[in-house]
Amino acid sequence: MEKQNRLQKYLAGIFCLIIVIGIFGGIASVMGVANMLNTIMKTAHDLLLNTVFYLMAICVITGALGRIFVEFGVVSLLERILRPLMKPLFNLPGVASLGAVMTFLSDNPAIISLAKDKRFSSYFKKFQLISLTNFGTAFGMGLLVIVFMISQGYFVEPFIGLLGAFIGCICSTRLMQHFVCKAHPEFKEEMAAIIDENDKLEAESVKETSMFTRILNSLLDGGKTGVDVGLSIIPGVLIISTLVMILTFGTGDNGIYDGAAYEGIEFLPLVFGKINFLFEWLFGFEHPALMAFPITSLGAVGAALSLVPEFAAQQIINGNAIAVFTAIGMCWSGYLSTHTAMLDALGYRKLTSKAILAHTIGGLVAGIAAHWLFVLYALAFGTPATFEGGADRYATVSSPVKIEFVSENQVRIGDRVFTDNEGDTPEQEDSMAHVIKDMLLTNHKIVEVADGQKIDATSFVEAEKLPYETQESLMEEVEAAFAMYRDEIAKTKFDGRTVKELNDEEIKALDESIPFKFERPEVEETTREQAPAQETPAQETK
Repeated sequence: MEKQNRLQKYLAGIFCLIIVIGIFGGIASVMGVANMLNTIMKTAHDLLLNTVFYLMAICVITGALGRIFVEFGVVSLLERILRPLMKPLFNLPGVASLGAVMTFLSDNPAIISLAKDKRFSSYFKKFQLISLTNFGTAFGMGLLVIVFMISQGYFVEPFIGLLGAFIGCICSTRLMQHFVCKAHPEFKEEMAAIIDENDKLEAESVKETSMFTRILNSLLDGGKTGVDVGLSIIPGVLIISTLVMILTFGTGDNGIYDGAAYEGIEFLPLVFGKINFLFEWLFGFEHPALMAFPITSLGAVGAALSLVPEFAAQQIINGNAIAVFTAIGMCWSGYLSTHTAMLDALGYRKLTSKAILAHTIGGLVAGIAAHWLFVLYALAFGTPATFEGGADRYATVSSPVKIEFVSENQVRIGDRVFTDNEGDTPEQEDSMAHVIKDMLLTNHKIVEVADGQKIDATSFVEAEKLPYETQESLMEEVEAAFAMYRDEIAKTKFDGRTVKELNDEEIKALDESIPFKFERPEVEETTREQAPAQETPAQETK
């Protein structure tokens, strides 16, 4: 027996080595060993400084706010308001709403501290008490997720996601109750705890202290709890997010690996790209890399949140994605790393697999619900949305596009520099005009602008410093790109017709819907030698 156990340990060690070597060997074969190691360290370092500490700051603020709510009865008030919803929606006693509020303000394990209270658990039958693991997890770190999404500039979408998480929670909780009752029919009638008649639920007493002291103590105690939560998310963010980012993103702007942060091998987009039609229909994801967020949420929602700024920097995120991220991030909130411990604390570890299965389904339902709720919101409030092949495209306005002439044959768009290769034409697949057009569409997939306001999107920087022939060549590329972009918008707005197929009124309506205009600057026929570089501000097209 001892020899067999030793053999199993050796086999487990060999299997572990094979997996580790396989993963990092595969990455190194693409990036190079030195570049891989540098990217891992620099990505983790940047996440620590620019993401973890930012999340910790939010944890401290929300922790203090949550403790204030507890101290001054806001939690009790919310519990009374939500109590009537518990039985019809979740098949739980009214006091379960207190668990939803507490986990929303803190994290998943808050529900366990309540469930282990004999006075609290006496309201539940056994199958209901066990389902609290799923119920509480669906709201875990909800305040942190919503505040973070709002800090990214989204205000309506996080609350659409909250409603999606609510729907996912109903599904997860009810499924778990069904699984438990099927496996243990006796739990359907047995009470989770029995208390003596003299042991009654007592109201929380308020300490006889001054208002200032109560506020100060609440803020400091809540902030301290926030620091603990912030520290607890560091391993998940640095380990899980770094690995997911390496598997998600590609080379740097120069198209090569140089060991910079946030480089990768684009493995996940390749895999999910094969079935992205499914995620487009279910979640409305327009880019397969967005699936990295739900995957990371399985282990740690704090780590998943760290992906959002990078998605935004790559301009592959929109309001729909934020709503779905909020729903899945809240509903799953790292349940793979907490469900076992939570059920073990309740004494029902053997039901862990059932809880995980129910919550997996619940999280998917949450994401799907958030997506289609966003579709309804977009249609109801006039946000343009078109449908192609069952996938919805949402109109969004992000930061203006800035096109700069940086040399005699180069144009900078954002942080990327593109070269005008000799002989390129707008019809060629890799021409600069196509690149500019795609960049415009990425930033301004819109057919309407709120309140009719237009934005400045294109500016020619230092164009006067370039020779006449160079200015003409580059402006022809930009003009061709704008023409192609205008045709794409026309096809979206006018049933697939191009600008040439529109009448004068339709062309006028089209141009009014585009958030910026392309106007050719006047170019004087001079050379760099004949006309010295001027220090005047760059001319902008409006």
